Amino acid sequence: MDKFIFVLGSNWQLSIAELDNVLKNSEFKGKITDYSANIAIVEFDNLHEDRHYINRLMELQFILGGTQKICKIFDFINIQTIHDAFPLHIEKFKLVERTRNKILSNLSQVLDNVFQRIKKENLFFATSIYPNFYDDEYYSKVLIKHFLPFLNKEIMNILKEKGAEKSLYYKYPEENIKSGNLNPIFPHHLIKYGLFNPDRAEIVFGFTEEGVYIARTFTSDDPNFKKKVDEERPFKEFKSAISPKLALMMLNFLNLFEERELKKIIDPFVGNGTIPLFALIQDFQIYGSDIEAKKVNNTLRNINWLIEELEEEVPFLLREQFKTTDVRDLSSKFDVNYFDGVCTEPSLGPFFKNKPYFSQVQELIETELEPLYKATFDEANKILKPNSRFVFVAPIFSTVDGGDLQLNIEKIARKYNFKSIPILDQNRIVNKSNIRLQFQKQHFKTLIDAKKGQIVKRKIYIYEKQG
Repeated sequence: MDKFIFVLGSNWQLSIAELDNVLKNSEFKGKITDYSANIAIVEFDNLHEDRHYINRLMELQFILGGTQKICKIFDFINIQTIHDAFPLHIEKFKLVERTRNKILSNLSQVLDNVFQRIKKENLFFATSIYPNFYDDEYYSKVLIKHFLPFLNKEIMNILKEKGAEKSLYYKYPEENIKSGNLNPIFPHHLIKYGLFNPDRAEIVFGFTEEGVYIARTFTSDDPNFKKKVDEERPFKEFKSAISPKLALMMLNFLNLFEERELKKIIDPFVGNGTIPLFALIQDFQIYGSDIEAKKVNNTLRNINWLIEELEEEVPFLLREQFKTTDVRDLSSKFDVNYFDGVCTEPSLGPFFKNKPYFSQVQELIETELEPLYKATFDEANKILKPNSRFVFVAPIFSTVDGGDLQLNIEKIARKYNFKSIPILDQNRIVNKSNIRLQFQKQHFKTLIDAKKGQIVKRKIYIYEKQG
């Protein structure tokens, strides 16, 4: 059965949670069989039986927010063989030579699958290595400085031996190789260098604790499109806007994968419309509201701009689907049990340039945020259909004098008829031996999306209205 590498986004735990949720609940049935902090290995139930499975992979890539690339695996080499061939310190030269020859034999067979034709062709390839972690000593000292040059040289030679007219490879900056600080090529490089063409390829070496998976990239994210939607829309607040990738992941946690064009979802805090914009791209029927008329109008202008960019027709009564209203009055503007999903980021409080004091945040939560989230749950319970999901973000504040502080979301949810849905099914993920790769108990419930040192961190929650 065919297996595939899914190259994960920077928040690898959230990327895995989204991917597993899609594999479990959508038509793309499958399971993650292995993973690192950079890749997940996926085995589908029956995708490999489809003659046009590459088109299906492209459909899957399109809906995922946390996957950069999807690559078909052609071979696997166990980790001991790699360590024998490329040890941190060479002591047994004969063992090194013998195991490297074994790797070359594997590569020769792989290349027959990577390229449709080799003989008399002008071929170009890029080699990408995804380690367990980028800060691993083995990655910086061995994989970049020795394994990568070995691969580039030997793959080029093998292709020539197989009759290629020319064989060239993508050259990474020499200073990055010398420093041991190197990122694999990004999705926009795949497009720039035509690496989806039959005579060109990205050959991926994805490492886990078990070994290295060798694959060819077949699909990739289109970061230029997401960047355009995010940055070129007429209105945006750069300080507080949710990212396109997180918006897509949250939409996928709604579990609305079939007939999306019939599903009605609402964002009651539209801001300048990131979630509705990407929900529109994903074919949902979009609704929204905000207490500020300016934000509602800006969202509508952004949506109309996107529709024009996509050269599509404006949805009938679009303006009627967006209301200027306090979230507390939501059920007076929309029918009871009307929506298939609520997906939103309520207010996260003020934008802090420096860490606030514990007492300052405590007052903020008690006087502003807790009443707001209670009202949001109350209204979501009224407008959502039974057994439908409410996916949202709540803040975690890093304080100067008291650690992190957050709302008691579980207590609020119980009061308003919602049950918590774990963000990751622990029965479908086998934890790794490396503690840095393990999902702790709390990670199965919710996950945080934040950069190092961020004062206000986003925590993603999934709740379901009880029938």
